[in-house]
Amino acid sequence: MDPLREEDALQEVQLLDSLARPLTAVAALLFEMRTSLQFDDGNSALLVVRGLESFEWRSSPIKGPLTAMTILSSTPTRAGGSCRVRLVFHPAAELIVVGELMEFYVLDAEAIGDTPPDYTDMDLAGVEHGLPSWHSRCTLLQASISR
Repeated sequence: MDPLREEDALQEVQLLDSLARPLTAVAALLFEMRTSLQFDDGNSALLVVRGLESFEWRSSPIKGPLTAMTILSSTPTRAGGSCRVRLVFHPAAELIVVGELMEFYVLDAEAIGDTPPDYTDMDLAGVEHGLPSWHSRCTLLQASISR
């Protein structure tokens, strides 16, 4: 599967974090892949957007316990020299990112175990311990680029 070219390639993947750097016009999205319906290999992934043109997040405030932001649908498109990806989440949220170039990397992060943490049984520190992070040591399993 290639989430930069195939619709719904990221179903059931969880968004863990995002960074947008206006100075360098780069955005990055960090994903939990152990819940993915389409990928059998890899426990994490990274989407890098270069030449960032737009980063739109829409969400209702989440009240209550920790909740995974799970992708219900993913739609990549290319038009007029731009790459775009639209992610729709549960609970109700949407992220649209547009840029000149997108890169998607499937990774195997070390020391996070075979299953994601149970958000209902742990505090934030406990949950984060069982998830990939920006500082996780990783092995690259797959890469894709869209211009």
